[in-house]
Amino acid sequence: MSIDNVTYQDVATISGGKLTDIEPDQREGALRGAEILAKSLQLEGVDVVFGYPGGANLEIFDVLRNHDIRCIRVEHEQGAAHAAQGYARASGKVGVCLATSGPGATNLVTGIADANSDSTPIVAITGNVPTQLLGRNAFQEVDIVSIVEPITKRAYLVDRVARIPAAVRLAFAHALGNRPGPVLIDIPKDIQQHYPRDPDGNYAEPRMPAVIEEPEEPIGGMHEDQLQECQRLIVEAQKPVLYVGGGIVSAGAEPELLAFASRSGIPVTTTIMGLGAFPPGNELCLDVLGMHGARYANIAVNEADLVIALGVRFDDRVTGQVSEFIKHGKIIHIDIDRGELNKNKTVTLPVCADVKPVLEQLMATPQSDYSAWREYCAGLKRDFPYPLVEKQGISPQKAIALLSEMTRGEAIVSLGVGQHQMWAMQHYRAARTRSFLSSSGFGTMGYGLPAAIGAKIAQPRRQVIDIDGDGSLNMTIHELSTCHRYGIGVKVVVINNQWLGMVRQWQDMIYDGHRSCSDLADPMSAVTPQGEQGVYPNFLAIAEGYRVGAQRVSDPSELEAAFERMLADPDEPYLLDVIVEPEANVYPMIPAGATYRDIIMSDDDLQGVSGESQGSNV
Repeated sequence: MSIDNVTYQDVATISGGKLTDIEPDQREGALRGAEILAKSLQLEGVDVVFGYPGGANLEIFDVLRNHDIRCIRVEHEQGAAHAAQGYARASGKVGVCLATSGPGATNLVTGIADANSDSTPIVAITGNVPTQLLGRNAFQEVDIVSIVEPITKRAYLVDRVARIPAAVRLAFAHALGNRPGPVLIDIPKDIQQHYPRDPDGNYAEPRMPAVIEEPEEPIGGMHEDQLQECQRLIVEAQKPVLYVGGGIVSAGAEPELLAFASRSGIPVTTTIMGLGAFPPGNELCLDVLGMHGARYANIAVNEADLVIALGVRFDDRVTGQVSEFIKHGKIIHIDIDRGELNKNKTVTLPVCADVKPVLEQLMATPQSDYSAWREYCAGLKRDFPYPLVEKQGISPQKAIALLSEMTRGEAIVSLGVGQHQMWAMQHYRAARTRSFLSSSGFGTMGYGLPAAIGAKIAQPRRQVIDIDGDGSLNMTIHELSTCHRYGIGVKVVVINNQWLGMVRQWQDMIYDGHRSCSDLADPMSAVTPQGEQGVYPNFLAIAEGYRVGAQRVSDPSELEAAFERMLADPDEPYLLDVIVEPEANVYPMIPAGATYRDIIMSDDDLQGVSGESQGSNV
């Protein structure tokens, strides 16, 4: 059973109100569409949804409680999508968000696109106007299925009550199947209100759970000839590197990665999506590569004679000038999504496979001696540490490093987008998988707080911290209300430099210091980072307005005590406003479109930056 071919126009052109001119069957035990939806979600193991009520989804809100499904009402639908992402990323399960029609549905789009970019399994459910009004420009009507088709794995418009169980079953199977991602189900209001009927007009009990074929054939390991070629390349290599990403996390292949790396002795570098997949204290760990990654990681991967890429996309933030990336080394690229193979980078051996069984297969690879290469990489790591700001105020890098030390890397951290995100990537040493939640591919400001809410719901016994920037937090700070309303113990650490820091850094680099619209300070008073006067906005007052405890710290000697206060009660929502050096820049930095040889390590290196990057995206 499939509903893939149902389109908005198909339903919109139905004449005579065929789907709506049905008197409700009040027979005891009969289930309306909304109840069937709730029951179907319950059968998928859903116990929480994140959403916002409106006219076109009130039927659904009305019945969730009867099926032991908790609804967390956020303050904006974008927050619902990000909370569902945080839940999914922290738990490995599907996150669910719920919105009404029109603007409610379109407010989900940014979060859906973000989930698509980072391969996060969420199911977005939207209400829509009754079927007889579809295509008539009715109040709060929108063809949300067509809008999200390019950014979802599937998008369904449900045109029959009896099709709801199949739509839900397909949605969850697709969301988690092979490469995970978002799926949307759009349900007109009358479909929520009515009862399934057989051709004679009688109530027909829907089959739940729906019995359907799995929508995606599971992908296994390598074929024998691929395995032999892969093993040959590994044995012949003298300077191999494992380059791993979010595909390892999605596959749950962290133990296999550690086992293979330990047995083979091959150094490991990760993308930001792969953080936590490999122990940061392991001697083989080269940390993160790419634009703001470690210099030693970028050198190692580009000087390697073999790169084994597992669950990565070769995106531009890693490769820089792609033609120069791993220019002289061979590449084995293993990914579950065939469309990623040879898409951005032509490789020596492309393999469409699940990385988990692949790593198990590779355990039989004959061992080689890579000791000289490992010593070289260890020397690079000693010679090129991440640079730190050494000024009078609080160093943002040191603040995050201290937080990592005090939590022993055991907290789940979520991030906004900007300089603080890159500093956290560099200095927060995530000790566990599914503990570093970042909008990595889409770069969505405001992601941090709602994602942290979802993560805390998924993992209530763990410390969950949103490391955010003052600019990024401003976009979704209203979700502090959600924290207070439901007692969600999210901690918010604001790395407050009074700038859109990454924008300001690029403006200084390539726009001759013309800081257009990047200043966040109070226009009516001078910023004084060492005191409280001039700090804007007043996050303490905003937190107080939402009944959330808060503190500001600007003295480095007081930072540890402030962190201790914040972390004391893991179930208390709390905001700590950390006033940091306003002019601190993120280094290392490889300018967009450049190569690892063009890396900038400090402000002093900026003299060599030309205008070639002026057309590049930040």
